[in-house]
Amino acid sequence: MEDVQFCAILTAIVKRFVRLVGVPAALNVARRVPGLIVDETGNVLAYDKTDPLPTLTILIDQYETVFGNIASTLAQQATQTLRSPPKPVVNRNGNTPTVTRPITILIADDHVVYREGLASLLYSQSDFKIVGQVDTIENTIQSARDLKPNVVLLDCDLADGDAASATRAILNESPQTSIVFLGTHDNQEWIFDAIRAGVVGFLFKTMRSTELVNTIRGVMRGEAGISRTIARRLLQELSRTPAPQDDEFCGNGSKHPTKREIEIIRELARGASNREIAQRFVISENTVRNHVGNVLAKLHLRSRRDVAQYVRRYGIPVSASARDAAK
Repeated sequence: MEDVQFCAILTAIVKRFVRLVGVPAALNVARRVPGLIVDETGNVLAYDKTDPLPTLTILIDQYETVFGNIASTLAQQATQTLRSPPKPVVNRNGNTPTVTRPITILIADDHVVYREGLASLLYSQSDFKIVGQVDTIENTIQSARDLKPNVVLLDCDLADGDAASATRAILNESPQTSIVFLGTHDNQEWIFDAIRAGVVGFLFKTMRSTELVNTIRGVMRGEAGISRTIARRLLQELSRTPAPQDDEFCGNGSKHPTKREIEIIRELARGASNREIAQRFVISENTVRNHVGNVLAKLHLRSRRDVAQYVRRYGIPVSASARDAAK
């Protein structure tokens, strides 16, 4: 995010509260934010430029703690006129300018100030383009349908619906879209429900800005967008996952793979791509993607590589017929 613009956002918020509650009360709250320096009239002089987004989040949280829900409304009003237009993405090769297609992003979050701050942060990245901002599940699904973004950053706690169900709805229509959940906690069920739905990333709103930006880029390269905290929880669950009862992953309960998912596991173990699996079983790639998500969730694994390691660990055979059919 550009320094001047971010300073303007922070200053606008502080001064809005100066007018509402007076200078002493407004400045007292603002000065509780680590690294935030404010002068006697409410102008922000300095903040943590290495990681600006948490500064904005903490500032609003502090005002909400003291003054209640009105804090979000006032902060939204303060930032409405400070939105930045998207920047053109231009790379230079010698003297000849060439335009590179940016990563298009839809942000879905009902915390207006956080959403505005995140949008401003991403606007400053030359390879990102914000194509929309929404605050409900319904609008997320509709906007994803209309805008077809590369990435949807989706708050997992939107009040009007279930984010996992929204993910399924979006992927059914646009399987090429990558959906990344934004959250404020590491609830286990939230993580596994998301995997089942087809989410490719899970990020905490408290993570550093540089990590968030790099994760989005990684998702577009096909990497798993998982924060260290969530990865640790998944690995902890994996370490407690018992071995299957026999070669066929016995059990028909909800935590055990179906017959089709067992076939998918074997294909993943030999390194088959989604396209190869879809061709072998005469199903769509989106269906394969959903099966893979279910497999990862049920086995408490986090990647296709983990599936292969799981198969080797427990000596589960990959049948010759499966190998031959995929050649």
